[in-house]
Amino acid sequence: MNSLRLATAALAAAVLLAPAAAEAKMFYVLQSGPDAWTVMDPDAIEKTPGSPIRKAWSVRVQRNILSGDPPQPGYVRTLTEYDCDTERTRWREFSAFSRAGGLLVNKVNPRPDWGSAIDAYDTYVGYRIICEGIGGGSVVSADSVAKIVINLMGSWDPPAGVFAPIAPPPTPASKTPPAKAAPPKAAKPAAKPASKR
Repeated sequence: MNSLRLATAALAAAVLLAPAAAEAKMFYVLQSGPDAWTVMDPDAIEKTPGSPIRKAWSVRVQRNILSGDPPQPGYVRTLTEYDCDTERTRWREFSAFSRAGGLLVNKVNPRPDWGSAIDAYDTYVGYRIICEGIGGGSVVSADSVAKIVINLMGSWDPPAGVFAPIAPPPTPASKTPPAKAAPPKAAKPAAKPASKR
């Protein structure tokens, strides 16, 4: 059910983000967890001539970037290397950002060891995009990764609340001055008690 909701959100993002044909680029949007999506730009792959190693940036959009409550959406931008001959990957650096774009953390991999590209679904799909040119997930047309990221984060927002009905404006006061209140009447003296005979 949650996956269906997120897939629908990604499709909605694709429709909402369709710019003029001259500006549009194709991006891959991969589900990389129950509350995360990864956006990849196939045109931004760095190839080294004569080497099977390729580099590419990806952006992982997460429903809860800080693991707190309430959830705070954010995103992580990661530079990954792919060894297309041996089906291996390694991350080189990443930066995590809040929804508003504030930098939360930046880290360079101190020990960039190679790992298998086929052990995790999202890593394998990314490997296939980078090394084989075969997409996975959804294909989205947009003029920037930023617009896709913003729309994906917005898909987790609660629905807009129901607004209270707007009361009609009060009727204008009449032009006649209000009637003056009559002064208070003087208290009548108490009746004399009847005399006893």
